[in-house]
Amino acid sequence: MSTRPRDLRIALVQSDLIASQPQANLDRFVSIIEQQHTEADLFVLPESMTTGFALGATEAAEPMQGESLIRLQSLADRLGVGIAGTLFVREAEGVYNRFFLIDGGQPLQTQDKRHLFSMAGEARSVRAAESRKLLNFRGWRILPIVCYDLRFPVWCRCVDNEYDLILAVANWPEARAEVWRTLMRARAMENLAWLVGCNRVGTDADGLIHSGDSAIINPRGAVVASCRPHTEEVVIAQIDYESMERLREKFPVWRDADRFDLHL
Repeated sequence: MSTRPRDLRIALVQSDLIASQPQANLDRFVSIIEQQHTEADLFVLPESMTTGFALGATEAAEPMQGESLIRLQSLADRLGVGIAGTLFVREAEGVYNRFFLIDGGQPLQTQDKRHLFSMAGEARSVRAAESRKLLNFRGWRILPIVCYDLRFPVWCRCVDNEYDLILAVANWPEARAEVWRTLMRARAMENLAWLVGCNRVGTDADGLIHSGDSAIINPRGAVVASCRPHTEEVVIAQIDYESMERLREKFPVWRDADRFDLHL
């Protein structure tokens, strides 16, 4: 019989992002994690955590062996914590909005954003993911979701209980905050999975205001922890595997789900 994953303490790091200052943004996140590393197992940062998502942010794209990932990996190794977020990463063929999951002493795991936000012209400067991967953090099977990906239920579908936790990171504007809050709950409920959603606050270089509304949602769709709107803060809550497992056994809607194939 397999061992049930232990409970996780998740830190939502809801923060403003300073435009065109990747070093300052990185320094700040490193400082936050250093100060609170004993309180959480996994720190979840907003999308494009060193640059923000505004026009021109991809100009600061880093290689995979760039300073940001090297520093974050070193920090995780030293403190024994996990760190998740996204960066604009430059490869030979182009730039990707790349989700990363770091765990101290473990190999780096990544997933590129699949659905590029056409209304902001993201596809003109960023390449889309060509595969869908599940990640693993201390026994928890994780679906990484980057902002706009959250709108697409087929991409998020938990086929045969293949994952336990959705990690969604975003730069989601206040004008569509109700959509963000609703989709987080919907994805948790329809997949009978935990969902952790971390969004930024503040005004970006394009003048878009972000209210944050970061939250941790249980598999029943209830908000168990949330950040205050328009507030930079770290909120920590614990998620447990057993309650999700019981719900999936008691209410196994996944058995009746439609079968389909993703064509990438």
